[in-house]
Amino acid sequence: MPKKIAVIDGNSLMHRAYHAVPPTMNAPDGRPTNAVFGFVSMLLKFVELENPDAIICAFDEGRPAFRMEALEAYKAQRPPMDDDLKVQFPMIEKLLEAMAIPVVRVKGWEGDDILGTIAARDEALGYETLLVTGDKDAYQLASELTRIVTTKKGITDVAMYGPREVVERYGIEPSQVPDYLGLKGDPSDNIPGVPGIGEKTASKILQQYGSLEDVYANLDKFRGKQLENLSNNKDAAFSSRRVATIVCDLDFPLDLEAVAFPAFDEAKVTEAFGSLRFNAHLKKVLSLASGTSRSQADLACEPIVKGQAANQLLEEAIARGERLGIAFQESDQASLFDAGLILAVNASDGTALFEQDDALGALARIVCEGAFAALDVKKAIQYVYPADTSLKSLVADRDLLAMDAFDLGLAAYVMNSSVSEYTYNALLDGFCGGVMPEAESDERAAVLNAAAARTLIEPLTSALVEDGGWEACSEIDFPLVAVLAIVERTGAEIDVERLKALGEGTQADLDELSAQIYQTAGEEFNIDSPKQLAHILFEVIGLTPTKKTQRGYSTNAAVLKELAKVHELPELIIRYRELAKIKSTYIDALPRMRGGDGRLHTSFNQTVTTTGRLSSSDPNLQNIPVRTEFGRHIRECFIPLKPDHKFLSADYSQIELRLLAHLSGDEGLIEAFCSGEDFHARTASRVFDIPVDQVTPELRSRAKAVNFGIVYGQQAYGLAQSLDIPYGEAKEMIDRYFEAYPRVRTYLDETIEQATASGCAVTMFGRKRHIPELTVGNQVQRGFGERTAMNHPMQGSAADIIKLAMSRVERRLAEEGFEAKLLLQVHDELDFSVPVCEIEPLSEIVRDIMENAAELKVPLDVDISYGDNWAEAH
Repeated sequence: MPKKIAVIDGNSLMHRAYHAVPPTMNAPDGRPTNAVFGFVSMLLKFVELENPDAIICAFDEGRPAFRMEALEAYKAQRPPMDDDLKVQFPMIEKLLEAMAIPVVRVKGWEGDDILGTIAARDEALGYETLLVTGDKDAYQLASELTRIVTTKKGITDVAMYGPREVVERYGIEPSQVPDYLGLKGDPSDNIPGVPGIGEKTASKILQQYGSLEDVYANLDKFRGKQLENLSNNKDAAFSSRRVATIVCDLDFPLDLEAVAFPAFDEAKVTEAFGSLRFNAHLKKVLSLASGTSRSQADLACEPIVKGQAANQLLEEAIARGERLGIAFQESDQASLFDAGLILAVNASDGTALFEQDDALGALARIVCEGAFAALDVKKAIQYVYPADTSLKSLVADRDLLAMDAFDLGLAAYVMNSSVSEYTYNALLDGFCGGVMPEAESDERAAVLNAAAARTLIEPLTSALVEDGGWEACSEIDFPLVAVLAIVERTGAEIDVERLKALGEGTQADLDELSAQIYQTAGEEFNIDSPKQLAHILFEVIGLTPTKKTQRGYSTNAAVLKELAKVHELPELIIRYRELAKIKSTYIDALPRMRGGDGRLHTSFNQTVTTTGRLSSSDPNLQNIPVRTEFGRHIRECFIPLKPDHKFLSADYSQIELRLLAHLSGDEGLIEAFCSGEDFHARTASRVFDIPVDQVTPELRSRAKAVNFGIVYGQQAYGLAQSLDIPYGEAKEMIDRYFEAYPRVRTYLDETIEQATASGCAVTMFGRKRHIPELTVGNQVQRGFGERTAMNHPMQGSAADIIKLAMSRVERRLAEEGFEAKLLLQVHDELDFSVPVCEIEPLSEIVRDIMENAAELKVPLDVDISYGDNWAEAH
């Protein structure tokens, strides 16, 4: 076998990694490390796949004079390198040095030319070369001994290009790539090419004529605009080809016969990787030296057993106290040859496969007796604990509350709540530097996923501990999974007849509104059509448009609100839209969404919001309007589970403002809450410098707006908009607020400063929210980042507190045998169905738990009330 040498285009991979990995990672000294992390992930994945005998890394060291002379604009339009990327190059070079990977720089030359030169030298020695780069120029170097490795997606999904793959992809030979770029150009490098010639045309021309010289020798064969463009841009075509041609004979010292990998000093590697807290990567690098590295595919190739052997493997693993990796796979179409439901259970000595009822029985046993990890624990346990009381449950509430489960998706969410998806491959890519092979069957997919689940436990745990998020994950989010499953199964009862009557009344209101709208407009039109509405407002009536979009003039809520100041029609449209939306979203939809037991079973999501708050879906019960009369009517339709029960609500009072007082340590704020007086009236008294007994409802309302605006980082412009007052007046109110509570201003400034330095804001319980906007150049985005940094410690801590309280309440209900059921969590509120005889003891327990969920410098006040429905309980 010929020696296999990998040559990495360092600049290309660093840029690719920088943009592929979220900017949420920092070294202990605060330097960003996302590009370094992604670079190493790519390198380790590549080593796992190809096992090269040696690795070399090339970096740019300027631009060749001949390219600059050929094209003065060569790469001129590229923006300066981001500071956050620039600072990471010395870090990656230090890691490469520790791994004994030679780094090559040649003054005045680019990495591509170093790659080309090493490939040519390798071919002369009969060596195989793998060029790891994201630059398509390198395809010209493909040969029988030289292949190009490039990323397809993210940082570890890679593709390999030899001569055959280049022909398949572009329709040309590798040697024609410079001519191809000469014709089509390369906008990323400011290589002009010939106007009007794209990829397909360039490929077709070269298939017919072979080279630029032959193209221009046959200009008489071209016609029209194409002939004109080729004729007028001959110099540009040849200059573009020259710039795109990689040099393969640079002069620099490098002993290709001596280089080898792995050939590093383990102590140096440990020190270098440890300094950046790359523990998962370190473990993998060290395993390369010891020869113990195993890919996900290797893990999945452990013994796979079924039947009695599967039961025995499971029993022995539980007896050993192992945390098992579990994964379900459900087929859309069950058949004689394809089971409808498969459970894979991965242990240290293999994978057990179970089907159908055996799968459910195995999971029930794991929940009750074992420890396990799954990508989405709640989704997994709902196979044996369905979210509908009409369906049989194989485990009891107490079993769920006592289960030992590690939720991989939740762990990754706590690490970075801004990520849009938490999949096996995304987690493997980010925390293990690899992805799984394609699964050819449902059974294989289950096996791979279970192996991935167990593999991810250690790196995710280590990452959480290092990042400071382990407490939020293990003490708050993990224990809440079982509670949410129980609440979802309990469901909420709705008064269908009342909803029906409400729907009929609403439709009558909509019909009446429609008639008013037509009368005011002077003609009938489709009220639900923004285009037709814009025609009526701006052409028929002649109102002045305030905002234009690609589809025409906007008629969104903000625009209508402004227009309503000068005409009555926009106000009618606003009311119509509100009624129509509530009718379709709730009145019409809720009865159709009931389960087999006649109840609504919403899904509570733990990994959707960036703040740590729960969200609700199918149906969303958290965005029913609270302060509108119509929202109240909807809530009147939510009733207790039984006729002799009441609907009880326990709601934190002003929790985020109380957290602001606690976190800022402002004596005035703390005293205001501890006094027990009306907090907003006290604020109005201090802001407007009048006695409390002279505070009018309007001044109290303004003070309330300032109080909550400060929590959300609102500036004077936002306050002016919300109160509909002049900017100067709003600014004066905010200035007076900070004069009244000076420590608040200091705290908020310090919070922004700390978040900017670390890249994230943190709750009282260590939950981080990464805020990349804090360091961007765009002032609007940076302003958003600063407001987010100010708010997260309050909003995130409030979310943590209500989740802690919810968990503890549910466990107390189970321990003490209450008949009462926890039905919903909506923001800062817990809702129950409770027998009349349990109202007093339940209220005492709930108040005690909620008020003592966290120790603050101010009291956590809880308002508890009850009634015959949700609206009355408020």
